[in-house]
Amino acid sequence: MIKKITHYLNKRFNRFYRRSRIYMIVDIALIAVVIILAALLLRLYAFQPEISLAPWSKPAPKEEINLDNPPLDLNYDVATTNIYWQEGAILTLRLKNNSSQLLTDIKLNLISRSNSFSLSRLEFSTEQKTSLSGIEIKGFDLFLNELAPGTDREVNLLVKFKKENNNSRIITGRIDSEYKVLGQTIKETLDLIDLHVASEILVKADAYYTSPQGDQLGAGPFPPITTLPTTFWVFFQADTVADFNNFVMSGRLPNNVEYTGNQSLLSGKLNYNADARQIIWQVEKVSPDSGSYRAGFEVTLTPSEADIDSYATLVNSIRFQSKDIFTGLTVSGNLPAIDTSLKKDTINSGDGIVQDLNNI
Repeated sequence: MIKKITHYLNKRFNRFYRRSRIYMIVDIALIAVVIILAALLLRLYAFQPEISLAPWSKPAPKEEINLDNPPLDLNYDVATTNIYWQEGAILTLRLKNNSSQLLTDIKLNLISRSNSFSLSRLEFSTEQKTSLSGIEIKGFDLFLNELAPGTDREVNLLVKFKKENNNSRIITGRIDSEYKVLGQTIKETLDLIDLHVASEILVKADAYYTSPQGDQLGAGPFPPITTLPTTFWVFFQADTVADFNNFVMSGRLPNNVEYTGNQSLLSGKLNYNADARQIIWQVEKVSPDSGSYRAGFEVTLTPSEADIDSYATLVNSIRFQSKDIFTGLTVSGNLPAIDTSLKKDTINSGDGIVQDLNNI
């Protein structure tokens, strides 16, 4: 073998290289090129060993996306499924890239499927603990720039609602997701768990000297006069579109107002705690099928000099609470104090400014 190579080189030397050195330069250059290309190929193979060096090998097959097991794993938690619609719901989203490819242009669209409640606002919750880098909210869409292979992100959202009607107390929704991987756009839909919404109680508290029918309910001077007693009737009322248990409404009487003991009840029971100076109205169950719930009681006001030229307070610290049967949530609230302005008394409204007896 060596003799053959030596014979070939001597023959080539005598035939080409003796005549002109240009042939030798060309051969040396070609050999150098081959050595350099071989070195580059070996270096490339060292960094990407999956590349086959065999020129006859088949190209690597293109990676396919398994739609039965999509790259993006999206799941969620809801802090509670029983909510007050005015406060909204806390939604925690968890995104994980289960593939070996980069996911880009991730968009999550939150949709309400309820006719009774629409979305009013979507924002990051104050409970968010992790970084929000690369994440933004536009309208009801959440955008994430990219998600690297094997990584995950968690986002806490506050979802606020707008009440459209009273037809339903269930909010249904979904998340439409969209993202890109390997040049393809993947779209998926995730149904959300139903939210149950606490109903509302329409509560009123008003005072009258004359009834809406024109009958005189009160007694004594009106407008009120200092040191002289005047009686008024106060009415608590509750209306609802849903069922409630253990409805309680209360109010406190100022020091110059006394409960006479006279009362008028359409439902429930009315008690007076003299030590706390508190009127308490209780109804075991409130239902829309029974119409309005109402309790009335009589009080006596004896104005002092501090009340001159103003409306005297009849009942203050008015509060109510009850348990919504559907959700188990407690619905509560406060009402403004009732005074001698008698806002709902169509005959005497605005005329109850206390007068000074010495100036009459």
